Amino acid sequence: MGLTHFDENGKAVMVDVTDKKETVREAVAEGKILVNRDVFQAVKAGTVGKGDVLAVAATAGIAGAKRTSDLIPMCHILPLTNCKVDFRMNEKECAIFCTCTVKVTGKTGVEMEALTGVSAALLTIYDMCKALDKKMEITDIRLLKKTGGKSGDIWNDFDRRAGLVGENLSAENRSAGNAEAEDVENVWRKKEKRARRWKAAVVTMSDKGFAGEREDKSGPLICEMIADQGYDVVRTELLPDEQKEIEKCLCTLCDDEKVDIVFTTGGTGFSLRDCTPEATMAVAHRNVPGIAEAMRAASAEVTPRAMLSRAVSAIRNHTLIVNLPGSPKAVRENLEAVLPTVEHGLEILTGQAGECGR
Repeated sequence: MGLTHFDENGKAVMVDVTDKKETVREAVAEGKILVNRDVFQAVKAGTVGKGDVLAVAATAGIAGAKRTSDLIPMCHILPLTNCKVDFRMNEKECAIFCTCTVKVTGKTGVEMEALTGVSAALLTIYDMCKALDKKMEITDIRLLKKTGGKSGDIWNDFDRRAGLVGENLSAENRSAGNAEAEDVENVWRKKEKRARRWKAAVVTMSDKGFAGEREDKSGPLICEMIADQGYDVVRTELLPDEQKEIEKCLCTLCDDEKVDIVFTTGGTGFSLRDCTPEATMAVAHRNVPGIAEAMRAASAEVTPRAMLSRAVSAIRNHTLIVNLPGSPKAVRENLEAVLPTVEHGLEILTGQAGECGR
């Protein structure tokens, strides 16, 4: 995968996100500043001459996150929906740890905003305390996690002993009243839960593809998009638009191979030969209309023809079956819209999580 901020001529460009879907996105970044004992105690006691260091640093972190696009040339301007800056005092290291959590509903992620927020907060601590310590060190600024978007949820492999993870934040160590110490610990709870990789099958329905008259591009695209999202593709199939053959294949994948999820592509339109939804519902035990509805809603933002999709989603035993369109562009749009949420459905279906809660 090439660098996205350069065009084919090597010229720096802003990434075009016009056709991307708006999803809820979140990023958490952390960093720390090492100070001497006098500074540490003064910050903790709130006796630094310039005022409440952590309160000012929290405000600076939020302001920095909001102004990221002014500082980083190729960043998009984003209407952030939430930004929290939290601190923890580590007396043993004489370190002040900072995390910045940023959320947005948008077309691109907020990793840079979270990293900028941490940087601004730590720089503010440096500025307010430099008269007391000329050797302060800002270090270990990094992304802890990001969620949302086509890449799904990503957690950084960091040392649990370094930072906020596993610690409770007391009121005196928080810069903002709405800080939640559980956020960072949940990074690892979710990461550990993701240790299991889902068994997936990808089935393409296409008369021309089956006859060798057309290259299957959608099936490989699905495999590529889900490979780094916790899915192992254990089976791929290319079938003609024959309902009985599709039903037989789906039953084998669900009952014999016991895959966790089947992604189908093709056969969801108005053509008389399109029968993937009928084959899916013929073998289904339960309907899952919300997934198909969400995909149609996402595609409708790009083209009104999305309403012509007859795709369905359903459950057979402990396997989720998701119909995707036949075109690669539509496949990408649909997967980006639902893939981050589908995993939670699989956790419930396989008994790894409780019912959905908000």
